[in-house]
Amino acid sequence: MKQALPGSRALCTVSAALEAPQRVVCDGRAVVVWMVEDDRPAVIDDRCPHGNARLSDGYVLYGRIVCPLHMWTFGADGRPQAPGGRMEAAGPMPQSHESWISGDEVWARI
Repeated sequence: MKQALPGSRALCTVSAALEAPQRVVCDGRAVVVWMVEDDRPAVIDDRCPHGNARLSDGYVLYGRIVCPLHMWTFGADGRPQAPGGRMEAAGPMPQSHESWISGDEVWARI
């Protein structure tokens, strides 16, 4: 079990992140939390750079979060893949945040 680090906080329960992507706002910054595998969480900024959609309104497919607007997918590292390979972004790519499980909660450094 990893200890709390400076700047870290509990975001949601593991069961909630397993059920669906979770939107969490930390000090005005929105992030999305999901589970890449049963024992590994992912946390990135909750904004698609292509269409400005909330990634938390999407779904998880093969461990990647899928944007509900134009189906871009994002891995735990924040790197996107776009349908057809076109990567025209309107904004900065989402930043990934170090995350881990402690007890029954997902923690991250935001």
